[in-house]
Amino acid sequence: MRLFIAIKFSRTIEQQLVQVQNDFRRLNVTGHYTDVKNLHLTLAFIGEYDRPKTVMDALKSVDFTPFELTLKDGVGHFGNLYWVGLEKSPQLMSLSASVRQALEEYRIPFDRKPFNPHITLLRKAVFAPQQEQALQQIAVEPIKMTASKISLMHSHYVNRQTVYTEIGSAAAKPHEAGGTEA
Repeated sequence: MRLFIAIKFSRTIEQQLVQVQNDFRRLNVTGHYTDVKNLHLTLAFIGEYDRPKTVMDALKSVDFTPFELTLKDGVGHFGNLYWVGLEKSPQLMSLSASVRQALEEYRIPFDRKPFNPHITLLRKAVFAPQQEQALQQIAVEPIKMTASKISLMHSHYVNRQTVYTEIGSAAAKPHEAGGTEA
């Protein structure tokens, strides 16, 4: 099974990300657009691993409280892959580190590239060179959401389309008494 650990988004954030994709389309950018159902933030990529129950045990050992995620303005890219970033809040960075530590403690292999919080919108982007400046001007509204669970996702193909299916999740612990909800 091809597995990864992610945070899934609220409908409001999904709508903003689709709007950004539509801005790319208006600029006649072609490529492989991420389906709205597949938009997510990867905390750790595991890859091929046939013991999802072990991964779930690791996830349930991660202790975190709900926290706020915020989209960053503007788009970035790694070559021809375009993405929207998220603010690197201390809570988000700590959660990623905790997830990776839990995977390590359970001896689950994972990709150890540094965590760079981003949401892939488009792969293999093709556009005219004069459009590059316009792409960098695409605005992203800094929408916020409360992250309250982490999900174990299975990546597979259905009718030659990539589908990400949640096969389990671990919820955040409630805030302590006297705390405020984000």
